[in-house]
Amino acid sequence: MRRKEQDRLARMDADYQRRKEMAEFTMRREERMKAAEERTVKSVWKGEGKRRRRRNQMVVEEHRKEESSDDEANSDDGN
Repeated sequence: MRRKEQDRLARMDADYQRRKEMAEFTMRREERMKAAEERTVKSVWKGEGKRRRRRNQMVVEEHRKEESSDDEANSDDGN
């Protein structure tokens, strides 16, 4: 009977350790997943900013080209 009880307690301890390790693993995994998601969101946000600035720069350059071509056309008409 004593041996059975010792075996039962050993199994309970092993089961407790296994559940504890699994819970720790799950918690660490969730933290890593959350950090990875935050990095992804940040990089997407930065990429969007770069694309937005590039688009704005292209619009400004097109506007300048239109103004310069309009100025040239107006100066040619005046001569």
